[in-house]
Amino acid sequence: MKPVLTLTVAVLACCSLFAQHSLTHDDSAVLAEAVYPPTRVADFPTVIDAVLQDFPNNLRHISGELVMAQGEFENYASVLTPPDAQECIVTRWHSRQDTTASWQARMFTSDDYGAAERRYHRLYQQLKTCHMTLGDSSLILLEGDWEPAKEGVSFTTSTLRLRTDDWRYREVKIDLELVYQLTNWAVQINIVSKRPDDAVGGGEVVEGRP
Repeated sequence: MKPVLTLTVAVLACCSLFAQHSLTHDDSAVLAEAVYPPTRVADFPTVIDAVLQDFPNNLRHISGELVMAQGEFENYASVLTPPDAQECIVTRWHSRQDTTASWQARMFTSDDYGAAERRYHRLYQQLKTCHMTLGDSSLILLEGDWEPAKEGVSFTTSTLRLRTDDWRYREVKIDLELVYQLTNWAVQINIVSKRPDDAVGGGEVVEGRP
């Protein structure tokens, strides 16, 4: 566990420049040119913990190399990725309506519905055992409702949230999705949040996800 924790601390340190400021489009350009450590695989609970802890910083600390820029968002490689993830990215929006970031991991794809449904169920069980660790070593657990998949339904989502009253995490949620895409079933994790100032403008809330 020590190498993973050391990596996490190093990632947090190298990105501390952005920790106190709202991300702008210029900030995104700086992120794209920065030198990042290579993406590392860590155990599932450690990755989920690191992602959740970084939401007050808009996921700047786990955003790695720029992999795609398109319109009003960029995709960055996630510095930490869970085992068996097929793709793991941070999506960063920079429109006037939405300046959030979200974390997505595609965990499984198959044309076999049964195999995908089993992985969907197993990942939910794994997420239920995850938590976020605070600076005083206390734990914040995840809670949510299991949404069973039904064959013939192309999209199923189970949502979990942090069991805390901390306003910094009140809009953070973990969506575990089983979705039919073209010819395959995909199981993916999306960790997203609303804009921290979403109530100020009075407009429609847009969540930071593609």
